Amino acid sequence: MAKDKILFYRNPQFSKCPSCKSIGTLHRSRARNMWEQIVRKTSFIKTYRCKECGWRGFRSTLIFTKKSLKTIIVYIVLMALTAYLAQYFILHYAMN
Repeated sequence: MAKDKILFYRNPQFSKCPSCKSIGTLHRSRARNMWEQIVRKTSFIKTYRCKECGWRGFRSTLIFTKKSLKTIIVYIVLMALTAYLAQYFILHYAMN
């Protein structure tokens, strides 16, 4: 069985500008205020600016595929089921 990646790195500098739709015109922009610094440091979302039209906003550097979303959902369901079973056994059999 081949290993499937859950997340893929994407370089937004090569994607389309959301405003003018030109390709390859985005470049990293510095954080202007405390809120942008917090978002930049705590997530995989970075600030970008378009060289053509001047658009400025956030773009994600990681992408999810359909297969990766299914894998994440399966893991969440398994964790919830395991937690429920552990709680059930602790409450019913550990008290005796």
